[in-house]
Amino acid sequence: MPKKFIALATAGLALTLLAGCSTGPSKAEQCEQFEKTVKTAAEGVQSEATKLQSDPDAAVTKLKELDGKISDGVDDLSDEALQDKGEAFEEAYGDLVDDIEDIADDPQSADVSGLTKSSTKVQDAGNAFQKECNS
Repeated sequence: MPKKFIALATAGLALTLLAGCSTGPSKAEQCEQFEKTVKTAAEGVQSEATKLQSDPDAAVTKLKELDGKISDGVDDLSDEALQDKGEAFEEAYGDLVDDIEDIADDPQSADVSGLTKSSTKVQDAGNAFQKECNS
């Protein structure tokens, strides 16, 4: 009976450890996936910024779609520290999109310094996320 108990306990422990290993993607995998999402969003900002003069509504709509993808990317982060940094990035990117939308709505009243601050905030938040990935 003791041997059987030990075997069952060992099997139970092994299953518990294996279950712990399959709880989700690693921190490195989460970083890689979110960085892909961010890269796509950054490319979107660049390509849509050129369209702001010719079709500002379409450009802003596309940027908002990208903002939604970043939000989805943050939702996929299971590491708490990464999620905090991802949320900060999402907020900064959203602010940037809002500033771009304001400029598209009223180019004459464009707040270039606000846009610069938003861009810097996005960059800083991205750097903070990257730093967390490397820790």
